[in-house]
Amino acid sequence: MQFRPLSLIFRRSPRPAFAADEAWVCIGHSHVGALQRAGKQEGVELDAINFWETGEYRQQEDGRFTGMKPELARRLGQGRRVFSLVGGAAHTVLGMVEQQRAFDFVLPSAPDLPIDETRELVAAEALREKLTEMAEEHLAAALPLIIQAAQAPVLQLEPPPPVADEDRIIPHIAWDMYFPGQPKRIAPKWVRYKLWRMHSEVIETVCARFNVGYIRAPEAAKDSEGFLDLQYDEDGAHANGAYGALVLQQLKQVTA
Repeated sequence: MQFRPLSLIFRRSPRPAFAADEAWVCIGHSHVGALQRAGKQEGVELDAINFWETGEYRQQEDGRFTGMKPELARRLGQGRRVFSLVGGAAHTVLGMVEQQRAFDFVLPSAPDLPIDETRELVAAEALREKLTEMAEEHLAAALPLIIQAAQAPVLQLEPPPPVADEDRIIPHIAWDMYFPGQPKRIAPKWVRYKLWRMHSEVIETVCARFNVGYIRAPEAAKDSEGFLDLQYDEDGAHANGAYGALVLQQLKQVTA
């Protein structure tokens, strides 16, 4: 095996019992949406800080980032539980859709996962380096500011696993906006799954650097192969409110 360099149906979940005086905050990018929807459905007091809605979360002075914006810092400081979903999409950016050069790789932590040897096999370390670079840009930049603003311990949540079915993904992709010039095809499911696993490992490593706990995606949301069960899928790239309810239930248990 020769390596070459890289170029690059909704089902309602049981209602968890939450204490009325517990104000939770979740902060991050688009995966915040699943918890935001679940909070509304389950009657949970949850302040969801979604960077796609708030815009730039850092304060700037003289062209330099000097800290978290005061309003966001205030909201974080009010949370009795703080959960981060920052930077959970790097694996989808890197490999959800097919690249010009179709690739596959061996995941070192799970070398027995399927490999398509008709595709260009690339070194796992090259992929890990790219995912680490993306994590440094987003997660490693945000976590210190979140920790500084929060008055409670911060936990990082693993992004949901990918769905296996390509047809769940295709209708929702803005190809020209997010993937210009790339083939309008979805990458094979095992390539996407292995990238998700590798990205999760990278996120966990960054969290360890900042002494932030890492919470895995709930097993109940996965199918027999480890992909996101379709009843928990929102749009092929994000999980839905039912998934969010499973996560809230899980968080209640681990923070009890």
